[in-house]
Amino acid sequence: MKLLTTAVFLCSAMLLVSGDGSDVKVPPEPITTSPAPLTTTKPPTTTTPTTTTTAKTTTPATTTTPKPTTTTPKTTTTAPPDTTTVAPNTTTVAPTTTSAPPTPAPDPKPGKWVVNGTNTTCIVLRMAAQFNVTYVNADNKTAHELITVPSDNRTTNATGVCGDKEQVINIKWRPTGADSDDSVVLHFVKNDAKSYSLHHIEAYVTPKQLPRIKTNGTVMMIHNASEYKTSLSNSYRCMRAQELKMAANVTNATAIAKISDLQFQAFRADKSPTFGYAEDCTFETQDVVPIAVGCALIALVVIVLVAYLVGRRRSQARGYVSM
Repeated sequence: MKLLTTAVFLCSAMLLVSGDGSDVKVPPEPITTSPAPLTTTKPPTTTTPTTTTTAKTTTPATTTTPKPTTTTPKTTTTAPPDTTTVAPNTTTVAPTTTSAPPTPAPDPKPGKWVVNGTNTTCIVLRMAAQFNVTYVNADNKTAHELITVPSDNRTTNATGVCGDKEQVINIKWRPTGADSDDSVVLHFVKNDAKSYSLHHIEAYVTPKQLPRIKTNGTVMMIHNASEYKTSLSNSYRCMRAQELKMAANVTNATAIAKISDLQFQAFRADKSPTFGYAEDCTFETQDVVPIAVGCALIALVVIVLVAYLVGRRRSQARGYVSM
């Protein structure tokens, strides 16, 4: 019996021991329940402070919007220089249009040429010549070209004819880029046994000297009028510029020859290249001078006539009173 009781006691003890162990194992459940408050602490992890921080970051982003204010001054600064730069450009274009009209050409320099005969130097010429040619080009527009006779004897060549009644000097030169020569020809004619004169002047110009002219041939211009009558054995001299009208062999083309520093002598009888006694040209008087002189003469005649009539009436009146 004692064995049974001891066995029962041991079994009960074992059971108690096992029950204690089960009781000990139960407390861990509250431990598992304790993490529940940990789960409740998750909100702080997902707490809105993070969202508040994002709001804070967004608010500085909105504060950084002054960028347009910085860009707008840039646009204002760039706009004025654009307008100011355009204005001077337009103002600079205007002078170019005003400067388009042809500027006056410099006065040509005089050259000296000699024509030698068999035993004499028949012609000696000194002058500065320039031809202003006006013509209608292929575009039906009026064009102007200045052609100057070179003064250098190295670029010009003078030839001529020493006749008894007519003498000729021909001055030739080759323009740059031209296929033929330009030339000026002066004809001197003996009027009588005591005088001679410049009979006419001719000029020959290559078409390349006159851009887009309506011809492919040489343009001839002529001043066909007797000028500068001079005594034989004397020279003619005129330093002032003179203009001679010239006709051309091309339609709608004319020219004006401007000649200055002119001195020539033809029909010489010696071999000297120097000029003889010079007969200077006389300056043309203006029309105002003869008109003023004529008016003064008419006024003087009227005054004398009035004075005569007044004196005659007074003398007649005295005669009647004496009677």
